[in-house]
Amino acid sequence: SKVLTSTWAMKKKANGTYRARMNARGYEQVDGVHYDENTKAAPVANEIVIRMIMVLIVMASWWAELLDVRGAFLTSEMDPENRCYLKVPEGFEKFYPDNVALKLLKTLYGLKQSAYEFWKMLVMAFKHMTYERSKVDPCLFFKWTTYGLVLWITWVDDCLVCGNKKGVLEAKKLLMERFDCDEIGELTEYIGCKIDRGDGFMKLTQPVLLQSFEDEFDLPEIPTPTTPATPGDVLRAGTESSMLNDEMQSKYRSGTGKLLHLMKWSRPDVLNSVRELSRYMVGATAAHLKAMYRVMIYCIGTNERGLTLKPNCKWDGDPNFPFKISGKSDSDFAKDESGRSVSGWSTFLCGAPISMKSKMQTTTTLSVTEAELVAAVTCAQDMLFEKRVLESIGLRVELPMILEVDNKGVFDLANNWSVGGRTRHITVRTNFLRELKEEGLLKVAWILTERNSSDLFTKNLQGPSFEK
Repeated sequence: SKVLTSTWAMKKKANGTYRARMNARGYEQVDGVHYDENTKAAPVANEIVIRMIMVLIVMASWWAELLDVRGAFLTSEMDPENRCYLKVPEGFEKFYPDNVALKLLKTLYGLKQSAYEFWKMLVMAFKHMTYERSKVDPCLFFKWTTYGLVLWITWVDDCLVCGNKKGVLEAKKLLMERFDCDEIGELTEYIGCKIDRGDGFMKLTQPVLLQSFEDEFDLPEIPTPTTPATPGDVLRAGTESSMLNDEMQSKYRSGTGKLLHLMKWSRPDVLNSVRELSRYMVGATAAHLKAMYRVMIYCIGTNERGLTLKPNCKWDGDPNFPFKISGKSDSDFAKDESGRSVSGWSTFLCGAPISMKSKMQTTTTLSVTEAELVAAVTCAQDMLFEKRVLESIGLRVELPMILEVDNKGVFDLANNWSVGGRTRHITVRTNFLRELKEEGLLKVAWILTERNSSDLFTKNLQGPSFEK
């Protein structure tokens, strides 16, 4: 047998204490012997689902708490079909003879299957607690109790529970009977975000991440720009001679990676500019590095901004309450030398943003209308997903859902059934929207470009338009 080795990881925690963890070297594992390739998963809740639950917390004035399972990956059993032997860890040699290897009966941090095996245990625990699992997001668990709806969201070993306070405390007690948990307390931090709750709103910011920009990057001393990128500018590929050296390219990748996390969770205003930066993880130039620094300086200078979830109504916990899902989509045609367009879209639950995207389209479109249609369809797909999430936990969505576009061509295509010569090649997308309309699920409406907030996700806007 191949005997695996281990290493020690040392870390200073946020509260000042130190943690030592013995990790197996998972990269030494052999597929089919030590693990099954199909168990290399670390299940986490979908980002849209997390924001949807946050909106529900605000609407119902729910209590929300976080639990962290201690030594989560040390609790699950090893699959008997995958035999793993471990060399005696450093520091424990004196307790064993020289010719001894340890057979693992439980998973360890570092093994490829540890996260999946722990998640299976967690699913079993919720089943014993008589919670149902959402058929849309397998990391969302729910139960209708005498106190109303109680929800759990799992992010590996972080468990968020929300609902009526009495229901939450009862649910928390049940989980703590099955696992040794750290009670993090009321929801003030989650997924790397600081969470501020007020009357009717929840605001997500990432001050620690913003501070790392100043600590880790040699930012130029310039005034805070009014926009994250130069208005009207588009980043383009450079020549081989203009590319950054390996050290600076690594710094560029690190910075862009941090910005990707920032835009995803708390700063949708930098979506388009960071999307452009992420296209040059290989082959970045000084111009790209300068653009990255500009985004960082803008974010630091506007650190009071964050993603604010402020629904336009309250919810009393009634399962028959009609939740409203809406969306706005836009595109920028033939963005750069690739000839492909950019889609931008956002969806809302009772007026609060729950998904925001800026994405280069995967195919080349032949007209502005076709590019806008691609964006509209992807927005509609998000809206359908959100509808299914709510219905999977026993809630009701008001139909039809409203999708707003600022392109008259898309509006006309979605609201009639004729087939024109120049649109025959896009009948699948067109009929997708038409069928949703026929089934009463979706209504496509036209709005002025000035009222379409998704314009922000397709191009680098001028200052006044960006601020609006």
